[in-house]
Amino acid sequence: MNERVTIAVEKREKVSSRDSRRLRRIGYVPGSISRKGKSSISVKVKQDELLRKLSEYGRNHIFNLQLDGNENIPAIVKELYYSPISRELITVDFQQISFTEAIRVNVEVKLIGKEALEFRKLLVLQQMDEIPVKGLPQNIPAFIEIDVTDLNLDDKITVGDVKYPDGIEPDIDADKIVLTIIKPKTIDLDAAEEPEEEEPQAKAG
Repeated sequence: MNERVTIAVEKREKVSSRDSRRLRRIGYVPGSISRKGKSSISVKVKQDELLRKLSEYGRNHIFNLQLDGNENIPAIVKELYYSPISRELITVDFQQISFTEAIRVNVEVKLIGKEALEFRKLLVLQQMDEIPVKGLPQNIPAFIEIDVTDLNLDDKITVGDVKYPDGIEPDIDADKIVLTIIKPKTIDLDAAEEPEEEEPQAKAG
């Protein structure tokens, strides 16, 4: 079960690009709370608090959104939007959850044992950084670990090979490749052919 963590949010009375820019200038992130079968709620949240909680608990954590100091809404972070130029966080979308209804989220993949592979001059070609999964919100893990310590050259790990927590299952084709073990590319300098020198041509007399 997730630790209960509260994030204070406030309703936004004005919803416009101009107001969003003003909020960001004073340290807030504009956002919304999506609710099943109900209208979404436009909110604002202090940027430093939001980023600190996300860094500590991860975006798949169930947060208690305390709306205007009284209403409590259990939610996860559905989407974070960043400026493509400055990389500043510009918008956050929360999704209200029910502890009895499954949700679909992407969970980060964390690798264990890469150093052991590198000692054997092998590398991991990781093709998926996240795996889409589904399950009850309280069962969603912060990340999924894959141990690559004992893998050998050309070994592959697919979505179906991964071990998931109880109550969690992948929401993608089981044959999808997560990673492959490869050898690092090397350049054989001895085999490289030196360019042939051109013979000097006689000058026309």
